[in-house]
Amino acid sequence: MRYGRVGDRDEQGEEAKPTLDAVMNHFEVDFNSERNTGMAKCPLHDDNTPSMSYKLDEGLWKCHSCGEGGDSYSMIMLKEETDFPGARALATSLGLPEGDSGRGDQGVRRSAYGGGRSVSPRKGAGPGGSNFRPTWRRR
Repeated sequence: MRYGRVGDRDEQGEEAKPTLDAVMNHFEVDFNSERNTGMAKCPLHDDNTPSMSYKLDEGLWKCHSCGEGGDSYSMIMLKEETDFPGARALATSLGLPEGDSGRGDQGVRRSAYGGGRSVSPRKGAGPGGSNFRPTWRRR
């Protein structure tokens, strides 16, 4: 995985997002950075118990108290009460490390991207299978 700064883009102009753990560290969210998924206190409102679930490998979060959720940019936009260009400018000025914007198309099952796994035919279905017939078909 390539890490860089949000302001440093490659020649193709691909937009990268700041990593969710970098944004959560900036907003001083108490979370376990050793785990990819977990619960933490939401930075958008006063919390006594953890109500925000996060997935660091996908870069997504969801607060089950206030109902807000999204990616790293949406957390910046909601916390700082700004729009997308303002959130991008803030991430660039803070020098937050960037990473993948979620899983991308790797590992997506049952889609044109991942190919999915092929399901093996049931034993006995089709020619050469068993001679079992259900009771309602035996007449």
